[in-house]
Amino acid sequence: MTLGLPDHINVVVIRDEPEEALGRIRAIAPGRITVTPLWHSLLDELRAQWPPDLVDRFNRTKPTGDEPKGEALNQVLAEAHVALGSFPFPRDLRSRMPGAQWVHWGFAGISNLRPSDFWGSDVVCTSSRGYTGALPIAESALAGALMHARKLDVGVRQTGTREFDAKGYEMTVVDGKTMGIIGLGGIGRHLARLAKGVGMRVVATRRSTPARVENTEGVDVLYPAAQFHDMLAECDFVVVAAMWTPETEGMVDADAFAAMRNGAYLINIARGEIIDEPAMAGALASGKLSGAYLDVYADEFNVPPPAALTSHPHVVMTPHVSQRADVNHIFGLDNFCSNLERLLKGEEMENVINWERGY
Repeated sequence: MTLGLPDHINVVVIRDEPEEALGRIRAIAPGRITVTPLWHSLLDELRAQWPPDLVDRFNRTKPTGDEPKGEALNQVLAEAHVALGSFPFPRDLRSRMPGAQWVHWGFAGISNLRPSDFWGSDVVCTSSRGYTGALPIAESALAGALMHARKLDVGVRQTGTREFDAKGYEMTVVDGKTMGIIGLGGIGRHLARLAKGVGMRVVATRRSTPARVENTEGVDVLYPAAQFHDMLAECDFVVVAAMWTPETEGMVDADAFAAMRNGAYLINIARGEIIDEPAMAGALASGKLSGAYLDVYADEFNVPPPAALTSHPHVVMTPHVSQRADVNHIFGLDNFCSNLERLLKGEEMENVINWERGY
């Protein structure tokens, strides 16, 4: 891929990276690239544009005291050719980087870019799809299924209230049950392997699959997106692992819940906007859904979770932390460095975003 880059390339890092990571980027082309970290330069405006406690979740290092500010910061941005960004980021970043040729985003779901001037821009953008905590997220999804099957949610609730009642434990085993995965991507493939390991039958959907196929890519049946409801009818546990796109927004709606087995469980480790939350609350209230584990909810960065979900006795929610682990499984920097090497060689980069498709 040739983008008409100059002989010397200015790289700006719009996320909090330690010096070791910055040195790794510089080592890709010593003398040809200048790497400037801007996280601490932008921290005040990030806190003004996003909830401060959200920004502080991503603040890991201490400022050095020589970060560019004011006009110096604007000059660095104006002269940048390449950027490594992540969440959160300045919403007006594109307009401040007129010379940008390529930006790599350290998250998988590019829906994060919707409230910014980068959405649909003419700058080549790549994402970290498949490189951001796929295995820990998959383990969280399986843990959600096991939690509900073995009624550990009941145990947590009873421990908190010190009211122990064995009648609340109508347990099942996951062995022999069917797990349905909406979106067989990086997370979905890990999850399929894990679910198979505990004896589950696994079915899934994928946007690019033209027809139903059996025994492929680690699942018993792979469905095209158009047969989404057919898949739901088979599932004891349904896991949302798709990207949030115009195509998937609100796809798990009242009709989808009607298509599910009575008493199924729902697990969402993708984006809250994929689910029609009032319809989900109705399915929970009616007993159509037995319970849910939700790591996300709609508009989560701006509003608290719906009371209809947090107050339900069989809903467990976590604050978008399913990717966390005791060992590193966030490989977005690896993806960026690999793509930078490809760019310098004139090769095609991985995970180039298609704005119309939405990932």
